Amino acid sequence: MNVAILGAEPASQAVAQIIENGYNPWLKTKLAEPLNVAGYTVGGGIGSPALGDKVVLHFVQFAALYHKGLIHKIIFPREIFNGQTQVLSHLEMLGVKIEDVCMAQRLNSKIFSTNFIEPYLSAKHLPYLEFHVADHCNLNCKACEHYSGLVKEPHFPNLKKFTRDFERLHEFIDDIGVIRILGGEPLLNPELNEYIKLSRRLYPQAEIHVVTNALLLQKMPEEFFETLRQCRTVIDISFYPPLESKIDAIKNFIESKRVSLFVSPLNKTFTMKQTLNRHDRPREIFLQCFQAHCHNLYEGKIAACFLPFTTKYFNAYYEKNLPEDGALDLYDPTLTTEKLKAHLLKPFERCRYCTPPVDVEWTTIKNPSPITDWVHD
Repeated sequence: MNVAILGAEPASQAVAQIIENGYNPWLKTKLAEPLNVAGYTVGGGIGSPALGDKVVLHFVQFAALYHKGLIHKIIFPREIFNGQTQVLSHLEMLGVKIEDVCMAQRLNSKIFSTNFIEPYLSAKHLPYLEFHVADHCNLNCKACEHYSGLVKEPHFPNLKKFTRDFERLHEFIDDIGVIRILGGEPLLNPELNEYIKLSRRLYPQAEIHVVTNALLLQKMPEEFFETLRQCRTVIDISFYPPLESKIDAIKNFIESKRVSLFVSPLNKTFTMKQTLNRHDRPREIFLQCFQAHCHNLYEGKIAACFLPFTTKYFNAYYEKNLPEDGALDLYDPTLTTEKLKAHLLKPFERCRYCTPPVDVEWTTIKNPSPITDWVHD
């Protein structure tokens, strides 16, 4: 069976070497068909120079060989988690079936058996997960699709219940690439440290980020920074105009705390893609939407994005009835890993009220906020 490996980086090459030097000999002992790594598959351009004896294919080239029956499957290394579900959407648009997408085990896994290569839907892995520790915010940007500026009263999750929910998710997903803790503004939550520790306990190999507007960062207690260091957690600053005169001081402050830091480019525009006009292109919009890959855990449910959980604030503020569907109940007794992951790849009714994004100037809202702060056309 001919296969391609996603990416052409060291992790991709390591997976190829394991298949050839360890996995195939093991398959031979089981009288199973070996895998022939035909090449690597990358996005952008029209392919790249070969790596050793293997070709490097653009996604379109891979799809052409796939449809001719010359390459049968693509294997995703777990270490390549950034943009992984976007790649899945792209491959689907090129006609690649999800049953022909596989997932390799972590390269540092001590388990070597038939599940080194698993079907994508069976692998207990998500490339990305985010969750709110506060629905409200202290900045309240116009066009924020979390609708934080419309949250009338402070709202934090219940830590005890959230712990049960996260542990329930772990029964089906035991490995995550990136976990982002956000809101609203997460630094408003006095129990933030506990959410960081919980994330690290359940997912020891994940990248963990706390996403903040940084307005409160220099006022946080030392215990917070100690938790970040112990739990190998990154401060991820969303860089908005009010921070321009302060960003250098904040960077120096975080450096003094010996904490990892990422700062986004300055956001002088936001994208607005919400509409009140229902359309009939949910699959098209879903496959093109970068937020459709922002898997969100909220009050015992999981969804492809946050809108199933935040639309309630828009509806309450404006007395509208946009759909609030799209979430999967983690406590459904029939739930399986396959069912959970398949759900995250499907559009839902709320997608009919999303459109291609339109740029709007970044600003904060006033109270009352006109509906044009949140929807266009």
